[in-house]
Formats: sequence, structure tokens, C-alpha cells
Amino acid sequence: MDSIQYYCFSSSAWLGLQGSTLLFFPRFVLSMLREEYQADTALEVYFARSLGFALIALALFHIVLSGAVPLTSSLSEVVAVSPFASAIMLISALHHAAVASYCYGMYTWAGQSAFAFGLLASAFLSIVGLGCFMFAGDTSTVSKNLHLDKATSSFPFKNAEAYHEKKRRMRKDM
Repeated sequence: MDSIQYYCFSSSAWLGLQGSTLLFFPRFVLSMLREEYQADTALEVYFARSLGFALIALALFHIVLSGAVPLTSSLSEVVAVSPFASAIMLISALHHAAVASYCYGMYTWAGQSAFAFGLLASAFLSIVGLGCFMFAGDTSTVSKNLHLDKATSSFPFKNAEAYHEKKRRMRKDM
């Protein structure tokens, strides 16, 4: 498994945990969000379960579209990155960023620690997702012998060792 699949599985686990809680225990979740006892309406339970189904569906989309589940019948060793992996990572990272900002607003307003936990988890997944979106995927190449990244860049720091090696090769060619 590569970093894209690790991210998609961890994001799916977080979304599945949230979705299954809303799906199977909507009244418990609704009662925890209230300060005093109030009867749950059928509409509130419906929306909680609908959100649970949507989160579970989004979690399954992560797994299928990331390429973790092979959709072809070939048994070849070479596994290419799914063409939808970048799209699902960007969408999920933006989703987690939006949820993190909402949890931050609710935590500062209500002061409930559950929102702080949701903020930390969603912010972490958003940062990891954006990192995987930018640095993992088709463009990343890893050496088979040394297990090092072959794609080097001078941003934000120069790769002095690669520069010296290139300079040595240029001197030998002269």
C-alpha cells in the first residue's frame, strides 16, 4: 500500500465511525448535544440517519476510488495509481478542512470537548490529505534499491549533495 491508500483508509475509518454512530445511535448523539432534556423529533432522527448514510457512502467512495480495491480482473504485479485518487483526495481533504473549521467554530461557541476532538481529527486528515495530494501519486518516484525519493527539488532548500554530484559528472565529461 502507498500513502494514498493509507490516507484513504484512515479517512474512511474516521468517516465510517462518525456515520455508524449517527446511523445506529442517533438519539444518543442528539441527546449529547443538548444542555437539557428535550424529546427528539422524527425529523431530527431522520436527518441524523441520513447524514450517517452519507458519511458511510463517502467512506466507501474513498476506498473504491483510491484504487485499494482492484476493479479489474488482472493479477499483474504492476499496480498503477487510480486516475480518481487525486480527485477523491482533494475532495476529502477539503471536506475535512470544512468540518474542522465548523468544529472550531462550534468549540469556541459551545465549549464542548467533542468538537475539539473532531477538530483535531479532521484537521489532521485535512493536512495529511493535502500533503498526499501534492506530493504522492503518479509523479512521485521511489528508488527500488535505496528506497529514496528520486524527485528532488530546490524548494525550499537546495539539495547540495545532488548539486555536487552533478558538478563532478560535468567535470569528468570535460
